[in-house]
Amino acid sequence: MTKYNDFNSQNNQAVTITQNVLLGGAVGAAVCSALLALLSFLFVKFGTLPLHYLPIITTAVGAVGAFAGGYFSVKLHKKQGLILGALTGFLIFLIVFFTGIGKGTEYNIGNLVIKCSVMVVMGALGGIVKVNKKTKVKKYN
Repeated sequence: MTKYNDFNSQNNQAVTITQNVLLGGAVGAAVCSALLALLSFLFVKFGTLPLHYLPIITTAVGAVGAFAGGYFSVKLHKKQGLILGALTGFLIFLIVFFTGIGKGTEYNIGNLVIKCSVMVVMGALGGIVKVNKKTKVKKYN
């Protein structure tokens, strides 16, 4: 009977981790979308931008989204910040990559490796920051 309970608890933990990574990925993708919408509005309002800056800008936006997604997923799970944050960053990279493939974007493999690395590291950093964040204890007088 003990083996069944151990398997069931491990299965529940895997489901919880998956749910938290998916929710963090959704939050990160929403942050990316909001930032891209804001930046596109600013570019239209204030003038043009040279095309060679676009990969840098999209990588930076993806990094911010991965950080936010990693932070949010670890906020839900409250432990394993490095792993959950990195998984969330990779999920957001996959969302961005497959969105670009669907749009017909041609990718340079070097840019893909850099973008993936940056997003995984920033997601992991967001998870680490949240796990190590100190909570304030309310004092009642």
